[in-house]
Formats: sequence, structure tokens, C-alpha cells
Amino acid sequence: MKFLKPSLFALLVVGFVACKKDDDSTSSCTQSDWVGTYEGTTDCGGTSEDVIVTITASGSDAIVIEYETATLTTTYDPITPTDCDLNSSGTDSGITIKVDAALDGDKLTLEETISGGGVDFTCNLTATRK
Repeated sequence: MKFLKPSLFALLVVGFVACKKDDDSTSSCTQSDWVGTYEGTTDCGGTSEDVIVTITASGSDAIVIEYETATLTTTYDPITPTDCDLNSSGTDSGITIKVDAALDGDKLTLEETISGGGVDFTCNLTATRK
């Protein structure tokens, strides 16, 4: 009987551990998940504006991001996201532009940093798929 109680306890513990719910928090996005039209706001250096973001497919994996406010239209050359994240940067004529974006379901966040040549500012954009 002394052996049976610890064995039964060990069996129950193993059963509970084996039945633990899997972690489904890891997200995976494909090109088609990014494609669409989003509406939201952007804050550039303390100035907030409404924004419309249009993301289209380019080739088999890349996307083209275009966003438009009342005062500005910006289009990025094709960028290939890594799952639900996008990170890209480039330098031309001493000006560096860095873009970090994330997709969480229908919510898009994007941070654009421009620096060099006497310019230094960051825009934060949050938008939801229409």
C-alpha cells in the first residue's frame, strides 16, 4: 500500500502536466495577412493626423506600404516582412530612414525614424484594417 500511494500520485502529476494547454501566443503572418487598407492616426514630432495606409503585395513575399495624411504621402519600396514583424532601414545622401512595423490581427503599428542632414524625427502610426 505504501508503494501504491506514491505511484498513484506520480501518475496524477504526469497526467496534469501532459494535459497542460499549449501556448498559442506565437503569431505567424504571411504576405496576404499584411495586404489591405488601414485607417488610424500618426504622430510625427507631436503633430497628430488621420492616416490611411494601403499595403499591397509585391512578388511572392514582399509588400509595398503607402500611407497618406492630409499633408504627406509616403511610399516604401517592396519590403519583406518576417512573420508579423517588419524591420528595414536605408541610407541615401546622408539621410537614414528606419521602419519598424508589426501586425497583430487587424491592428498595424509602424514607427518611422528619419535622421541625418539636419533632420531628426520619429513618426508613430497606429491603424486598424477597414
